[in-house]
Amino acid sequence: MDRIRAACIAFLIEYHWFWIMRYRHRGERLLENGESLSSNRLIALAKKIDRHGMRAFYWEDAYTSAGMLPR
Repeated sequence: MDRIRAACIAFLIEYHWFWIMRYRHRGERLLENGESLSSNRLIALAKKIDRHGMRAFYWEDAYTSAGMLPR
């Protein structure tokens, strides 16, 4: 794998983890403020986290299978 492609994949991994952490902090703040676990806002955040999590794991797998990370 060339270095440019590896750098692009690494960027995508970091990008998705940035959003995962941002949405997790937002969800924790909502819970601290008394938001119900079944509220629409928390459900929407969970869906966003799931989406970014699946993409991050996909790119991590692609990065690992290309031999850039130890298994």
